[in-house]
Amino acid sequence: MTTPLWRNPELYGLLGFILVAAPSLFFFFAGMPGTQVTETEHAGGNRTVVTETVWIGAFNPFFLVFVIGASAALWGCYRSTLLAWAGSLIVLAFSILTMFSIGLLTLPGAILLLTGAAFKTVNKNI
Repeated sequence: MTTPLWRNPELYGLLGFILVAAPSLFFFFAGMPGTQVTETEHAGGNRTVVTETVWIGAFNPFFLVFVIGASAALWGCYRSTLLAWAGSLIVLAFSILTMFSIGLLTLPGAILLLTGAAFKTVNKNI
C-alpha cells in the first residue's frame, strides 16, 4: 500500500532533521555570534572603544542535543512511533527553552518532526 507524499512520515522526518541539524551543527563548529567590547588607551591619554563581533562557544556540546533528538525522531519516523514522538518532543522542548538563541532556527524543524510522528501514528501500517 502506498502513501501519498504529503502523508509520508519519512519525508517529514527527513526535512525536520535537516532543518534542525543544519543550524545546530553550524553553531556547534562555528560558535554563537556575540559582541566584544575592548577599550584601549593610547600614549596621549586618548581612549578608544572598539565593538566587534566575535564567535564564542565553539564546540558547545549543548547543540548536539538537538542533533541527537532530531536523529532519534528521524529514525522513529522510519521504524518506531514511540521513538518518533520522544525525539520530536525533546527537540520541541529544547527549541522552546532556547527560543532567544538557536530555538527560532530549530523550531520549524521541530514542527516538521512532530508532523512526521503524527503521521507515523496515524499510518500504523507504514
